[in-house]
Amino acid sequence: MRHEELDQIIDKSLKAEPQFKLSADFAQKVVMTVVRRRQWKADLREYLSISAVLLSLFALVLGFYYFVNKDIVLQAFRFVTENTIPVVLIAFLLNFIFFADRVLLRLLFNRWSKTTDEN
Repeated sequence: MRHEELDQIIDKSLKAEPQFKLSADFAQKVVMTVVRRRQWKADLREYLSISAVLLSLFALVLGFYYFVNKDIVLQAFRFVTENTIPVVLIAFLLNFIFFADRVLLRLLFNRWSKTTDEN
């Protein structure tokens, strides 16, 4: 295309009425979508950082007990290895509850409050 043809197309498109209409609250919906995405990322980041801190503290306490009294750590390790399935299920359940509290409930309550505000 030549430069003159592009100028004609731009002039024609600026003079013509658009084929679509935006709703009155379009900008608010876009802003709420962006806010929800950023909030989701922030909540997920907070969950991961708190989980990392808790795991680090657990490892630190375990290392301290290993340094002070090796038998306590070995007994705990033996208990975990003998009861692997219940320990893993309990750890998974506690982790899911923590994840739901820190991330999922906030997401659901934000969406629920938005839908009730519209009505």
